[in-house]
Formats: sequence, structure tokens, C-alpha cells
Amino acid sequence: MSKPKEIGTLVVVILKAQHLHQPSFYKQDPYAQVTLSGQTKKTKADSKGGQHPVWDEEFRFPVYADAGKDREHRLLEVACYKRETKGDDVLLGKGSVDVEETLKTGEFDDWVQLETSAGARGQLYIEMTFYANSPPPPTRLC
Repeated sequence: MSKPKEIGTLVVVILKAQHLHQPSFYKQDPYAQVTLSGQTKKTKADSKGGQHPVWDEEFRFPVYADAGKDREHRLLEVACYKRETKGDDVLLGKGSVDVEETLKTGEFDDWVQLETSAGARGQLYIEMTFYANSPPPPTRLC
């Protein structure tokens, strides 16, 4: 099976989070994780970031032509975790964004709701910009 055609680059900026779930009394060291087309990237942990961490980190993802029903290349998955020194990191919340509209308009900046099976767990603010590999189709004036 061949890899789908690359149509451009999606630049994702993970800015900050708010109202994150804080499972313990002590300030947590949260980090964000973002996945698109099977590629996962993480921010650095915000030491003592607590419920309102700030990262302002930029990641670049190749964007592939969508193969019909396969939504893998159009769903950006985001999550926030609490870094643990001992044991596995703790999931604070996760969410997703369909990037199809961003591929058409070129830009997205908004809060993404984070949830777990226990309900709402805060929000993650992200900005996305799409850069196509080819020029846009010419517009016809009527």
C-alpha cells in the first residue's frame, strides 16, 4: 500500500490550557500532546503549571490527501497529561478537531474542549495554519 500524496503542511501552535483537572493538592506539571496522521508530538512539561499551564510551542505536520472514508488524516487529536516522576503519566483530558475546514480557510484558533469518561476536564487553546504545496485554484470573476 502506497503512502497518500502530501498536499501541504499544517503548523499547530499549542498555546495554553485552562481549568485542567488537578487530581492532587500539589501543583502539577502538565504537558500537551498532539497527533495527526499517526504522528505524535509533545510539548515540554510546564513545571508547576497547575490548572492553567502555558507552553506556546509550535509543531509541523505533513497533510496528506484524504482517501475518502479514511478520516485519519483529518482528525487532530489533542490531550493533556500530568507528568509523574514515578509511574505512568496521568491523562487530564483529551479532545479532537476536524482539520478539514482549516485546510479550506487556512487558519484556526480556538479553545478545544478536553474530556475524560468523567466529563469535561478543561480546555486547550490551539492555533493552526495550513500551507498548501500547490497554489490555490484560480478564481473566476463573473
